Amino acid sequence: MSINEDDVKNDSDNNLGDDFDYQPNAEDDAEDDDVDSLDSTSKSEEICGIKRIADLMVEDIWNLEFRTEDKACQFYNAYSCWHGFVMRKDDVVRDNQGRIISRQLVCNKEGWRNVRYLDLDDRSREARSLTRTKCPARLRVKLDYGCGIWRVSCFVKSHNHDLTPPQFAHLPPQFAHLVPANRRLSVTDKVQVENLHNFGVKICHIMGYIAFQKGGYRYAGFTRKDLYNHIDRYRRSKVKNGDANAAINYLIGKSNNDLLFFGKYTFTSDERLEHIFWADGQSIIDYHCFGDIVAFDSTYKKNKYNKPLVIFSGCNHHGQNVIFGSGLLSDETTETYKWLLETFVEAMGGKSPKAVITDGDLAMRDAIKNVLPDATHRLCGWHL
Repeated sequence: MSINEDDVKNDSDNNLGDDFDYQPNAEDDAEDDDVDSLDSTSKSEEICGIKRIADLMVEDIWNLEFRTEDKACQFYNAYSCWHGFVMRKDDVVRDNQGRIISRQLVCNKEGWRNVRYLDLDDRSREARSLTRTKCPARLRVKLDYGCGIWRVSCFVKSHNHDLTPPQFAHLPPQFAHLVPANRRLSVTDKVQVENLHNFGVKICHIMGYIAFQKGGYRYAGFTRKDLYNHIDRYRRSKVKNGDANAAINYLIGKSNNDLLFFGKYTFTSDERLEHIFWADGQSIIDYHCFGDIVAFDSTYKKNKYNKPLVIFSGCNHHGQNVIFGSGLLSDETTETYKWLLETFVEAMGGKSPKAVITDGDLAMRDAIKNVLPDATHRLCGWHL
């Protein structure tokens, strides 16, 4: 696409080159502050707040003034969202004191991918598809030292690639809300989501509720995947630096809701969680019905701490696997396995299995001889 002369004007005092950098915010007109960003929580407020952005001409943008650099970034972010492209920061100019005096904002398809990333001999996976088209669209703002106002010094409206298609004349582009740069949970959204999650509301229902509040999924400001990611981070933040306490509190909570639940744990000399074992009421009931043969598996170590997760399992009268109990251990010594087996028998009311199937670990074999001397010990051929 060619660039019209009317679309481009350059300030002779400001030759900054073609490269610049990015961050979202909103327009701040010196005389009229009614231009809002696309983060409105109400559909009607959103349409009213950014209607002027859709009507802005090139001359109007050249006459804009901003109190701060962030206000200019926020305006161009809203402008880009409305017109169906994504903004990014590109280049910056600083004075002798390190203060930013000029900022350029460009389309995210500006420039080309660096050649050194195209011809890598030791590439471990296939390169991502090329998305840069050297798009000329940009907005450059420069600080006026006299009054402290940021003024537009260069503006290019034209693009050389397809934009997100429009839906209606009075609405933003149809798929603008699906662009990653335009998706985020506001502080209000995060608080509401976390409160609903704490009360046990399913994530899919939370998404539907917020979409209903805002007048549709396109006005939610984020997708269901974004919501799942936020709740996952929220869960992890609650456990971080307190995972041992979280595990113990979880066992206590389960025991309050399940009268047959059994949990036991030990600490090291420096008060760190060492071993932990648990079995819920259904597992204990299943063991008393189908616990003559128990598979004792400790090969699973794919957890955050690379510690053995031991699972006691069996088979019911339908040929289905049933879990009798689980334990997370700090090591795989004979003493550790002895503690685990003794705890398992204690949880099952003193009932010992008639046969035990293991993977042939020597420490496990010695522990079984000591704790379950009457049980028949067999090896699992799959592990061998």
